[in-house]
Amino acid sequence: MMARIANRHYRQLALGLSVVLLLVPEIGAQDSALPDSAFTPAQHRHDPIDVDARPIVSRLAVSLVQPRRMLRDGQGNLYVADWGAGNVVKVTPEERVTILATGLNEPAGLAFDSMGNLFVSTHAEGMTSAGTIVRITPMGERSIFATGLTGPTALAFDTMDNLFVANFHEDNIAVISMGGEVELFADEIPSPAALAFDSRGILYVVSSTEGTLFAITPMGEVSVLARGLAVPSDVTFDPKGHLIVTNYASTELSYVSAKGVVKTFALVPKGTISSRFDDDGNLLLLNWDQPLLLKVTRQLTIPCPHCEKQLLLRFRPKQRKPKTVKPMEPVI
Repeated sequence: MMARIANRHYRQLALGLSVVLLLVPEIGAQDSALPDSAFTPAQHRHDPIDVDARPIVSRLAVSLVQPRRMLRDGQGNLYVADWGAGNVVKVTPEERVTILATGLNEPAGLAFDSMGNLFVSTHAEGMTSAGTIVRITPMGERSIFATGLTGPTALAFDTMDNLFVANFHEDNIAVISMGGEVELFADEIPSPAALAFDSRGILYVVSSTEGTLFAITPMGEVSVLARGLAVPSDVTFDPKGHLIVTNYASTELSYVSAKGVVKTFALVPKGTISSRFDDDGNLLLLNWDQPLLLKVTRQLTIPCPHCEKQLLLRFRPKQRKPKTVKPMEPVI
């Protein structure tokens, strides 16, 4: 098993890709595996096994032009809005790729309602009132849900199936009921680029031009949670509910605490524009510049040698002290 892991690390190096995860205190853990001598046929534990190695980075075989955003459904399928190609691409957990929708004018935002319908916003070159919201049913039937928007770049549903839209070129957030009624939800949000709801119903919005993260209550009260982000392009949550912001203009994913403290969560390839986590806590990265879709395997499972259960294998490189270098002798 370890030989296969090593081979995958060699493939990572061959790709010339680098992802460094920096675990902040709220996210890190200090678990260790039970020694083999402690196992007995009658009773044994299945503690996570920490491996002193960097995560495995692999490139998914998906042909993209200018991918803007991605989204996962409950079955582990991944959906990619390919802005440059005008497509929405579906990637199954087995990495089978299909074109779900084509002929879209700069697809940008993706969101699922409670019935499993996929909604896609078309930026439409930012032309006034040219943006639309397209609805795609689980059976693949496509229809227009809303029109007359200006530069819609991000979508998010609340628990009542109200659709929230980030209007990039109008500096506001609109809300659309399932009956199609459009209302202004929040104004004076400069160039909103991404939306995400937390479990409390707080809506998080990033401004790509100001580098600001806003928090908006269900009553529409707006507050600034963090500043100084580098062209934030996406916002998501890891499996434990930590807020992660993708910075397109830097090589950092930012972790933002509930108090607005910003820390570096990971160093990722330049041009990363969207990020998501799978159910196992592994990281998916979408790159606009290259363009490509990456999977960063932070942990995987292996069979227990004593029973039918699975053991969790986690890649956690140790933080090593830098080597001390003896100063050079003076030349003169």
